Amino acid sequence: MKSALALLFFLAITLPTAALAAASEWVTVKGGAVRLISAGPPENGTYWAGLEFQLEPGWHTYWRYPGEAGIPPQITWTAKSNIKDKTVLYPVPERYSDGFSDSIVYHDGIILPLKITPEDASKPAQISLELFFGVCKDICVPGEATLSLQLDPDARPDSLSAKLINRDLQAVPGIAPSGGLDIVSVTLVESDGKRLRIEAETGSAGAPDLFAAGPEGSYIALPKLAEGETGNPVWHLSTKGLKTTTSDSSLRLVLSDGNHALEHLSPIQPNWLD
Repeated sequence: MKSALALLFFLAITLPTAALAAASEWVTVKGGAVRLISAGPPENGTYWAGLEFQLEPGWHTYWRYPGEAGIPPQITWTAKSNIKDKTVLYPVPERYSDGFSDSIVYHDGIILPLKITPEDASKPAQISLELFFGVCKDICVPGEATLSLQLDPDARPDSLSAKLINRDLQAVPGIAPSGGLDIVSVTLVESDGKRLRIEAETGSAGAPDLFAAGPEGSYIALPKLAEGETGNPVWHLSTKGLKTTTSDSSLRLVLSDGNHALEHLSPIQPNWLD
């Protein structure tokens, strides 16, 4: 056994090999764990990486906006090297009710794809971030992680990481096919308090659902499927808690039927706000 291990070690340090695609160490929290992964070398000048959450059975974490309760992922980029641009993408989430509040969540395992564009694709790139997020089951607990990842143009492709990243990338609105989904109209109704009437068009037999996120600082409820409407599905969304910022004045709507997804940015009108 010792001689076999010695031979493997000798081959490892003497035979020329490409570096493996990078992955950070897992950071464990109550209810799950999180890490960074990479698919490998850049494709057309872009690295595909991912923020991977593994959740224990019955636990969930949150979408970019948590709904009526919860902690969304808060990412602070603490350092970067040879990075021109970086984007966090969010797959379509699920609606969850605990009997007291409705939230927008992810269960089981989920990857938030990261699109990383280096300044020079021929040289290694480095990202470091601090993550604050929530995980819930019967109780909710905050999770924290400090993660770093080196992206190497000479790395061997990681087929498993690439498969996982691509799986959830295909569920990102705008990348997932829209399948005939469309937001037909967003109009203000002022009876019984201000609310938006959101009419959608669906192109398949799947059960549609609608998620909404306002600019930073907004705290809004989930859209509710209207009763008594005929034709296209309609949701009502209270404007209470809706805010705008100097850099963002759009209501983000994500429409899904389970197989297809669409993201629609609706400009927030002044009369929508309190």
